[in-house]
Amino acid sequence: MRFEPILKIAAFAAILAFTALACGDDPTGPGTPSGVETAVVLNSIDLSITVFPVDSPQITTTLGLAQAGSPVSMAARNGRVVVPLGFLSAAAVADLGSGDVATLPLPDNSGATGVAFLNDSIAYIANPNLNTVSPVNVFGMSGGPQIEVGGFPQGVIASADRVFVLNAELDQTFRPAKAGGVSVIDPATNTVIATIILTGYNPSAAASGPDGLLYVINSGTFGQGDGSLSVVNPTTLEEVAHHAGFGEFPGDIAFDQAGRAYVSSFSYGIAIWDATADSFVNSPADPLVVEGNAISSGLGFDSDDRLYSLIPGDCIAPSVAYRVSNSAADEIGIGVCPIDIAFTRVESSCDC
Repeated sequence: MRFEPILKIAAFAAILAFTALACGDDPTGPGTPSGVETAVVLNSIDLSITVFPVDSPQITTTLGLAQAGSPVSMAARNGRVVVPLGFLSAAAVADLGSGDVATLPLPDNSGATGVAFLNDSIAYIANPNLNTVSPVNVFGMSGGPQIEVGGFPQGVIASADRVFVLNAELDQTFRPAKAGGVSVIDPATNTVIATIILTGYNPSAAASGPDGLLYVINSGTFGQGDGSLSVVNPTTLEEVAHHAGFGEFPGDIAFDQAGRAYVSSFSYGIAIWDATADSFVNSPADPLVVEGNAISSGLGFDSDDRLYSLIPGDCIAPSVAYRVSNSAADEIGIGVCPIDIAFTRVESSCDC
């Protein structure tokens, strides 16, 4: 799905108008984040992102990313979004303030999947086909030398001044050849300083918990129902716990403000894990099902602790996301086959 240029300009004008109103009507104090909180949904099949202010989700626009590719992940920070383009050896970099999208080249045969921001300008993108990671500058639109990591890196997270790369260790049939691992990069030298071997298979996503630990989702082997959760200490650089029972192919993880981890699955919907008690609140056998959808292709929380669950539908027509707050669910129209959601703040152009 693509918007014609005039529609794109009109939609962004509406978003910027909302941003300007928020800037004028919402006085801020010391330590208050600036800009309007904005949700970004990656639509994998139509190669686009849907963008909307979280407090006004009816104001949406869609930005096309590329003419080809297979994106499944993204990262957003300070109004910029980086989307690795899969079989197209490049990443799309979108400036949400202007609506501009540029293409950043990556090494040939990259497979570009998995990305995280280290700071406002530097991001790290995984190259699964090359077993490397590329540091890139999103302002200079340039990449640094590749960093060798483990087998089939497909996820990246930055935490505790380190970059953690999730190595799925998949074979040529995209099945786990061995247990997954995490390569730890020191960004000061762009070298791997440690490799953490996990108990689970096919690590695909991770989130920082309220206890400062990393919670890694292991998707397992498709059809085996062996999804699991690894807990990694980013200081001691070791796996400190492993929990089975996450069912068939879990794919995404996000924490709410109460410290509970929400885990999405195409198979059962959403499982909820209590990181303090080390037990399920809702297991895959008794999942959270949003508006009757026993499937979730991605999830996340905004700063007001509202849960967003992506519904892929048939991956042929545009689909929806549901925002859950106080047991009520709002439907938000998005693109074809949504796969990831992120949140960032977009600065207004007003002189506040």
